[in-house]
Amino acid sequence: MVNQLLFGDPVFIIEEIQDWYKIESQYDHYEGWCEKNQIELMDEGTLPGDENHHLITSLTATFSKETEFPVNLVYGSSVMVVNNRVLIHGIPYKIEHGSLGRPVTFTGENIVSEALKFMGCPYLWGGRSPFGIDCSGLTQLVYKVAGKSILRDAWQQAQCEGEYIDLIAEAKAGDLAFFDNDEGRIIHTGILTGEGTIIHAHGKVRIDPIDHYGIYDKELGEYSHKLRIIKRFSDH
Repeated sequence: MVNQLLFGDPVFIIEEIQDWYKIESQYDHYEGWCEKNQIELMDEGTLPGDENHHLITSLTATFSKETEFPVNLVYGSSVMVVNNRVLIHGIPYKIEHGSLGRPVTFTGENIVSEALKFMGCPYLWGGRSPFGIDCSGLTQLVYKVAGKSILRDAWQQAQCEGEYIDLIAEAKAGDLAFFDNDEGRIIHTGILTGEGTIIHAHGKVRIDPIDHYGIYDKELGEYSHKLRIIKRFSDH
């Protein structure tokens, strides 16, 4: 698995082979293959406007209807809200658990607060949910709920337009740090707290100390990641 789509993520169909579609995410232009039964075909003219989309802002949310099975969605998924009714596949549901709303205000403090919701969630390569998430999946989802779109992989996020921060001492809450391997390739990212620590997905979502060299793993007594760059992104 290279990536996960969340409920409500629109895609373009690029190719069709038997029971599979090759698709491109409209959100970040990531490409991959999925089974046809995982995609609901929609006429582009019927897609709702952005003002009708609300995001799941709790790690999980459950929606119910008397004659339907409950629908369980995860953080960052998108549902339609029309006339104060939550519509899923065009059917009105009521929320039983969790929260949803418009993107939060894009501030460093809000970004850190959103990231902290994932503390302890397990690592999964290609994951984008609290049941398994990778480093860039965490940063992308948190930024999404904070109203900022960034690309999917760590190396792609490092190339997104933003302000380079020269010194770790000048970093603020919500800035993203990127880390490279011995070949100089960006392989990891995380969210700086502005307090000398970083929230990142490494084995699980965790907080570790960071300095000008990189992330220090206190349990192992050594550095786990070498710092390459720090970037600050605006809300537009």
